[in-house]
Amino acid sequence: MLSGGFYPICEKYQMKLHEKESSIHKVQEVVLEEIELLKEYNVEKTLGEGSFAKVLLATHRKTQTRVVLKAVHQELTTEKDFYREFHYSYHLSPHPNILSSYAVAFKAEKCYIFAQEYAPFGDLAGNVKAGGLNEDVCKKIAGQLASALDFLHSKQLAHRDVKLENVLVFAQDMSKIKLCDFGCIKREGTLVNKIRCTWVPFLPPEIHEVIKNERYTCKRSADCWQFGIVLFVCLTGNPPWQSADPIQDPDYSSFQRWLKRRTTKIPGTFRRFTPRLLRYFRRVFEHKPEKRAVVTEINKYLKDTWCVSKLSHSATSTSVEVSDNNLIPRRGDSLLYLDTIVDERLNIDENKNKLRKLLNSYGLETAVDQKVVTKRIWEWVMQCDSNIEDIHHQHLTSAYETEAM
Repeated sequence: MLSGGFYPICEKYQMKLHEKESSIHKVQEVVLEEIELLKEYNVEKTLGEGSFAKVLLATHRKTQTRVVLKAVHQELTTEKDFYREFHYSYHLSPHPNILSSYAVAFKAEKCYIFAQEYAPFGDLAGNVKAGGLNEDVCKKIAGQLASALDFLHSKQLAHRDVKLENVLVFAQDMSKIKLCDFGCIKREGTLVNKIRCTWVPFLPPEIHEVIKNERYTCKRSADCWQFGIVLFVCLTGNPPWQSADPIQDPDYSSFQRWLKRRTTKIPGTFRRFTPRLLRYFRRVFEHKPEKRAVVTEINKYLKDTWCVSKLSHSATSTSVEVSDNNLIPRRGDSLLYLDTIVDERLNIDENKNKLRKLLNSYGLETAVDQKVVTKRIWEWVMQCDSNIEDIHHQHLTSAYETEAM
C-alpha cells in the first residue's frame, strides 16, 4: 500500500520517490494509471476552482480515507508540468508548515490528479476580515509562513505565488497553517514568464515592470516581497497599494519617497504600525531585490509590539502631530519619552508657568517654537533608524559574504 493508506495506483512512482540518491531537483516521470474516479472515490464537493485546476473533497471508498484531490485538466497543462508540481508537493511535505501530499497520482475524467490532506478551516483569504486580524494571530502566521518559505529557499526554490489563497488553515487560532500550491515553483536562476493569475498588488516591482510575454530570471527575493504583502493584508485587511508602480500608484509612490528619506511623513496606510515594524517593512519592501530582507528576518521582530494604540484615529499614527491646542506630541513608540501622564501634566505646566514668570522678570526670553522642536526631534529619530538599518545591512552583507566563502 502507498503512504496515506489508500488506493495503490503507482508503486513504481512511490519507490522512485524514496530512492536515497533521488535529488529534490530530479523530477521523476512515470506512466500514470487511468482510473474511474467515481468508482474509487466518493466526491463530496468542490472546494475551489481556479484558472487551471479544480480542488475536490473526496473519500476513498475502499479505505474511507478523506482526502483533497487536485485535478488539472489535461488541455491546460503538460504531463511534464504536472509531474513537476506533484514531485515538489510530495518532497516538500515533511515540513510541518507545508501541505502534505500523498504518493497518489493518476488520470481520470481527462484530468491529471493527485491527493493531498484536507484543511478544515479553508485558506487565509477566507479568514482575514475587514480591518485585519489581531496582532498576536498575525505573528503566529508570520512565523510559520516564514519557516515554510525558508525551507523552500534552502533548496534553491522559489514559490512564485505567495498569497492568502495559498496559505491553508488547520486551527482556528492560526496555531497551524500550511503553505500550498506548488504549480508555479521554480529553481532560482530559471528563466520564467509572469504568472497570469497573480493578483497585481502582490507583484514586486521587478516583476511588475516585466512586459507581456517577456521572460525574467526567477529569484527567491520575490517570495520575500509577497510574504510582506501577505503580512500587511493580515494586519490591515487590505494591501498597501494596488501596484508597485511609483508613477501610476500614489500609495506606492508615497511609500518610496518615505523609504528613500525624501520625506519624514509616514504613508497613511502604514501609520498604525510602530517604528519597529516600520523598520521591517522598509527592509522587506526594498525596491532592489538584492537588498530585500530574507523571510526569516521577521523572526527578529516577533517579540516586538507591532501596532500602536487604537484609542483614537490620530493615536494610530506614529508620525508626530502638533496642533495649536495640544503642543505635546501624541503617543508613538519612538517618542514615549515625550509623553506625559495627564494627572502630572497639570502640575508640570503650573511649575513651568512659575519658572517662566521668574525668568521673564529678569528679562530672559523663554518662548519656544514647539513645532520646530518637534520637527527636529522627529528628524533625529528617523536618522537614528537610518543609521541602525545601515549598520544592520552591512552586518548581513558581511555575514552572507562570509557564508559564501
